Amino acid sequence: MDGRITEILPTGTRTFPDSAVVVSLKGKYLLPGLIDSHVHMATDPSGTDNRSHTLEALKQMLYSGITTVRDMAGDGRVLAELGRDANEGEITSPEIYYSALMAGPSFFSDPRTQAATKGGMAGNMPYMKAVTDTTNMLLAVAQAKGCGASGIKLYANLSGVLANKIVDEAKRQNMSVWSHAWLQGAKPSDLVKAGCISISHAPLLIYEKIDKVPDFWKKSHHDAAFWDKAVPALDELFSQMKQHHTVFDATLLTYKKWATSDTSMQWDYEIAKRITARAYKAGVTICAGTDDDQEQFVQDEMRLLITDAAFSPFDAIVAATKNSAAALNLQATKGSIGVGMDADLLVLTHNPLNDIDNIKSVEMVIKRGRIYQK
Repeated sequence: MDGRITEILPTGTRTFPDSAVVVSLKGKYLLPGLIDSHVHMATDPSGTDNRSHTLEALKQMLYSGITTVRDMAGDGRVLAELGRDANEGEITSPEIYYSALMAGPSFFSDPRTQAATKGGMAGNMPYMKAVTDTTNMLLAVAQAKGCGASGIKLYANLSGVLANKIVDEAKRQNMSVWSHAWLQGAKPSDLVKAGCISISHAPLLIYEKIDKVPDFWKKSHHDAAFWDKAVPALDELFSQMKQHHTVFDATLLTYKKWATSDTSMQWDYEIAKRITARAYKAGVTICAGTDDDQEQFVQDEMRLLITDAAFSPFDAIVAATKNSAAALNLQATKGSIGVGMDADLLVLTHNPLNDIDNIKSVEMVIKRGRIYQK
């Protein structure tokens, strides 16, 4: 009913009418639908993110087993339309939840903000807002909520005091706040204590302990032992994240691709995978997001969590289901299988606990009770 799971019963305990559609999954493997907690589908709707390209990517994502995504900043007008069409079943797509971005005024010279606000003004749109100490925060949050965003994303050039103001007002209006893990004027611990539901990007956690990345990190080749020692101790931050139930959106995939294309950024990935591994060992809740413009999907992020951050296959699956649902503040309805939960399910032919690449052995995807099968 309403795309939700109404009952879970032992086999043979219920007789179904002849009109019922019964699907046997004997010998298969059943998981919650996957959730990518960090995508960007509408940064440049007039160019690379044109509707045709985006619809094809969304279709591929759904058929791969991804039933929900969180878009972390783009053209809110386009995202509202995509979200509506996805939720109505008019396009073949995961469910789409998206953010309204808030940042300091200096950020809005970034060309990505120009592309995402054509016809308007970057920094003065309800989904892409420049904020200062004099901003009417009640109105700014209300406008973000009114444009259909599920949460506010804090991006750059904000102080800890201003981050607190935004979070406090968002809580009053029952709206989630997500954040980059460092905002130039706000350290990771400032954002954790403020109450951001999730913080993104593993390398940014180093700014809890340092103010600037050393130049020699970028210019020289260093071995694994060097990087093991270079990562600052973050035990106190990890403890705060656990205390505040902050979800860590590590986005390893995008940093590995970046390091491959630009050797001066190798440090980013070396730091990222070590911080993620240490956070995992410390018991921090870690979700699975790609930040990859849909060139690769969350299944590849799951694999990196295992190969490069010491996750077990089971915990990589939890990262892309239960923990990603928590990052979206949707844990009451998504990310696990139970009565009353959304009927978002992934059926596999091979066991992903034996080999995480089996996550790609898709037999069937169910989104809100509707079956998708190639």
